[in-house]
Amino acid sequence: MKFTRETLITALALFSLFFGAGNLILPPLLGFQSGSQWWIVTLGFCLSAVLIPIWGILAHAKLQGTMYDFAKKVSPTFSLIYCTLIYIISVSLPSPRTASVTHEMAIAPFSDSPSWITATLYFILVFIFVMNRSKIISIIGKWLTPAILLILIAIIGITIFNPTLEMALSDLPNPFSLGLLEGYQTFDAIGAVVVGGVLIISINLNHPEAGYELKRKRIAQAGWLAGIALFLVYAGLILTGAFWQGEFDLDISRTRLLTNIGSATLGASTNIFLSLLIALACFTTAVGIVTGTADF
Repeated sequence: MKFTRETLITALALFSLFFGAGNLILPPLLGFQSGSQWWIVTLGFCLSAVLIPIWGILAHAKLQGTMYDFAKKVSPTFSLIYCTLIYIISVSLPSPRTASVTHEMAIAPFSDSPSWITATLYFILVFIFVMNRSKIISIIGKWLTPAILLILIAIIGITIFNPTLEMALSDLPNPFSLGLLEGYQTFDAIGAVVVGGVLIISINLNHPEAGYELKRKRIAQAGWLAGIALFLVYAGLILTGAFWQGEFDLDISRTRLLTNIGSATLGASTNIFLSLLIALACFTTAVGIVTGTADF
């Protein structure tokens, strides 16, 4: 078992499983609203969107079971009801929403094709990934996450090192609470128990010979690495939004702000890169949801 390399791949996969479309759209607007108080908002946001989810992964590293095993600590009946409700909600709301967001922001700007075609092709691809159950972590970690990170780094880096942008002072009330509540809206605090279960089963399928302690160490290290990456990306996106506060109307929508920032940083290729970024972020989340539900 190539521990170091596979730990990194696992961490990258964890990042993508947590980083959905909402995780991309929320932080820039928070920064845009908070201006010079961006760092306070970041602390609140990362508490609920990074630290709590990673604690969930660390708990899974210790338990090394499914979400059913996780909740069974209360009682088997509670666990069955809890898991059933969580998975019904997951496949009924967030999963279809990833397809609709992909169509709206990644397909509609380029094509007039109806949304049902996008959704059909989208979930066929999800099905193909889920059927290759043992390779999910590897594929997401090796290929999809690096593509997501490269685009994010480009947007954040170009903004931070743009000498013409100046951050405006802000008197936003309760910035920490705002960040905390918005971070919770990513639903990663709840999703950690689903993602952790997917991760455990993936590792068991790929390395049935690995002992408890080795898996615990690998999962814990991957969790912290993913948490650090999420923190840096969220902080970067919030800071990016803060720098653009004086450039756009204050009542701008989340999606329009992201599009405008993308246009200002990536230029003429904005639509292509943002479409790819949003599609990948949605897709990896959908794969995680459907895989977790199928495992149950």
